[in-house]
Amino acid sequence: MGNKMSKKSRLELATQIQSRYLKANKAAKEKILDEFVESTGYHRKTAIRLLHSDLRPKTFKKRPGRKKKYPREIIKKLERLYEISNYICGQRLQPYISELIDILERCNEMYFTSEEKRLLTEMSSATINRNLREYKKNHQGKGKTMTKPGGLLKKQIAIRTGMDWDDNRPGFLEIDLVAHCGQSAAGAFFYTLTATDVCTGWTDNFILRNKSKEAVVEVMTLLESLLPYPILGIDSDNGSEFINHLLFDYCNNQERKIIFTRSRPYRKNDQAHVEQKNWAVVRRLLGYNRFYTPDHFSLIQRIYQLNHVFNNFFQPVRKTIARPDKDAGVFSPKYESAKTPYRRILLQSGVLSIPKKASLVNLYIASNPVKILAEINDLLRILAETSSYQTK
Repeated sequence: MGNKMSKKSRLELATQIQSRYLKANKAAKEKILDEFVESTGYHRKTAIRLLHSDLRPKTFKKRPGRKKKYPREIIKKLERLYEISNYICGQRLQPYISELIDILERCNEMYFTSEEKRLLTEMSSATINRNLREYKKNHQGKGKTMTKPGGLLKKQIAIRTGMDWDDNRPGFLEIDLVAHCGQSAAGAFFYTLTATDVCTGWTDNFILRNKSKEAVVEVMTLLESLLPYPILGIDSDNGSEFINHLLFDYCNNQERKIIFTRSRPYRKNDQAHVEQKNWAVVRRLLGYNRFYTPDHFSLIQRIYQLNHVFNNFFQPVRKTIARPDKDAGVFSPKYESAKTPYRRILLQSGVLSIPKKASLVNLYIASNPVKILAEINDLLRILAETSSYQTK
């Protein structure tokens, strides 16, 4: 019977009889103790120790802790900066906060006192992530691969190795296709071609009605006219939309002389830069819905035009400067400070002509990231209402 009592019930019983037990004479104590042991199942010595102990509930005074450095008003402004930067992590946001504040004040979107600027720019990336933890809690399918191997020119197109490219020079691009088929590859649907510059992180996306070689070359011609510097090399996967004579001849044109390489089959890490952008840009924007109508095409085309400016001018990216080396005791990669692709291009000497540089600077000054992001989100809402996530 005693063994069935909970610890809480035993303590309650001990509290009730303790006063009577302590005031009783020896004979009465033995009687009370016998009843208590029988009821609780305690060993007699344990029961005696318990009844002679302090059974009053213990209260713990909470330590005041360190005074908060960042008041609620600062955290609210940090949350707004996090929204405007499209929810990038603290490691990317921290080195960009100073520039973002200047942009927002220039566009008359937000105002900051000198003390607010000081506190926000002094925050470490870990502090930013910690202060945004509650915000992230309150504000929070996998698609099919559509790569069909192209074997016709594989022997003529070299597999990319570290010796082929100078990754420290802008102009070497990784390209890939993303299928917008939902969960069914049947019927017609659109594709996105993603092109990412390995050196600067400059990324452009284009919507394609199909993945024909003609559509790919047409987009590459458009990309060539949009990039602020010449294309020096492209690296693709082994899909037939890339491994074909039309793109091969385009790259080997006498005026272009673009180095054309391909990744190893079934090795996604060979194209790590563009694969990361497929998720961070394309899937974050459009998700895994199926897009196939003329309205879808025009909406996505406009979204990509706006995102061309937002992503390249106002989204800082980090670059790995040292990879893990377990033999040397280095288990985590090292990153340089996050910068936008626009800033990385300006830091590259001799890459931009004076007119191209002036054009980039003028576009940067004339652009308002808050309005661009708001228009992108409005278009995404319209797109979501007219699309579907198909599972069959």
